[in-house]
Amino acid sequence: MLAEKSSRTLSGGGLNQKGNSAKRGLATLIPTAIVITTLGFMFAESPANSTVKIGYVDSSTILSLLPSAQAAQAKLDTLVHDWSDTINQMSKEYQTKVDDYTKQSGMMTRQAKLAAQNSIADLQQEITNYRQAKVGTGGELDTIRHQLLKPIRARIYAAISEIAKREGMRFVFDKNKQLPVVLYADPYYDITYKVLGLLRRSGTD
Repeated sequence: MLAEKSSRTLSGGGLNQKGNSAKRGLATLIPTAIVITTLGFMFAESPANSTVKIGYVDSSTILSLLPSAQAAQAKLDTLVHDWSDTINQMSKEYQTKVDDYTKQSGMMTRQAKLAAQNSIADLQQEITNYRQAKVGTGGELDTIRHQLLKPIRARIYAAISEIAKREGMRFVFDKNKQLPVVLYADPYYDITYKVLGLLRRSGTD
């Protein structure tokens, strides 16, 4: 489905294709390993009598509850719905041509058959090109998503930075549902709703 292109994490995202389970597993292990390594160096270099404060946010929650992000997602959903309708219409036209050719090919001249086959092949390529241009990697959906979410992400990062500095946190990690990078997180250090509160009080949401 075209709607699968939608993303609800701060880092963006794309379609997950079949057969990529191993890659997804590796993608999950790599950032987790980086976090573990980072924490190891951090605590090793910290004085024994000092306390290192670490916080985390769930970016999926922030983007799902932030009004500006909800509005951006609604625009993306509308675009995907419109493109899906267009592709469905083109696909119906394609199937009609295939059915007509199947029924009439026995009575066609060689030249007519060739013309019909070329017409079918052209329409099939047109559908492929349209889908790629709209929802393929680097397509229109990716471009518009980036344009809509870039300023929202910037404000979220600024809010995270402000709260982290205010509460003396040296690191803040993202514990989103698609690609968690925290093996364990004490809810006491969850600043997700503090970030949401700050964004809402800013008057832009």
